Amino acid sequence: DELLVKVFLEDIGINVMLSVPKSYPDITPKAVIAAYNESKIARSQLTALNVEFKKHMEEYRGGEPVMYDILSWVQENAPEHLKKVQEKSSVTHEDNKDEQKESKIVILQREWIWFIGFYTKKIIKAFVETASKMELTGFLVPGKPAVACLEGSKSRIDEFLKVTRTQLFATVAPASRKMKLVHREEDVKTRKFKDFSEVKMACLSGAHKRKDIVDLGELQRFMTDHNCADAFKLLFNDAVK
Repeated sequence: DELLVKVFLEDIGINVMLSVPKSYPDITPKAVIAAYNESKIARSQLTALNVEFKKHMEEYRGGEPVMYDILSWVQENAPEHLKKVQEKSSVTHEDNKDEQKESKIVILQREWIWFIGFYTKKIIKAFVETASKMELTGFLVPGKPAVACLEGSKSRIDEFLKVTRTQLFATVAPASRKMKLVHREEDVKTRKFKDFSEVKMACLSGAHKRKDIVDLGELQRFMTDHNCADAFKLLFNDAVK
């Protein structure tokens, strides 16, 4: 089971995302800390906090309940670790401002991504919100298979992919988080999408046991309507090899 626990530290809110195995407490849950809405935590602070949190989680060996201890550690230790990198995060914030000023002349790129499956509503929401905050445009089609398009500067796309792998997918089972970067278009002249959003497709019905098999015909029509027909061929000729 996946749990999302909101922890408030003075005027800062953070989420603790827990993946609890059926054999708990014999097997220790996986956990990662994520930002809560418009919190005041810079990405550099969140990354540093998760490094320390991971070290703490590695101390557990299983065999006893640890949920209370995990949340207590976050409440007691998170403020101190966030404070340690406060100065560094301030510098990063200024760098981000400079990057935003320069973004008008940065060459755009477009990344096409294929996923074996993408189902969890909380992670879908976090994926879309994080992409929007990083000023990326494009879309995510969840389901099986799932597809995403990212438009933005090289640095923003690379940073988003790093956050996706290390934070958003941290509690997802390895077999369920297969993500293939199929193709990146460089020197893109204009964006094809005005913002970043979740696009819901019709799912196939009938003999399928699963109810989330994406109708590829509808997906192809959607991508063709947005002048992305060539990308559809790349995604489904290359991604499944």
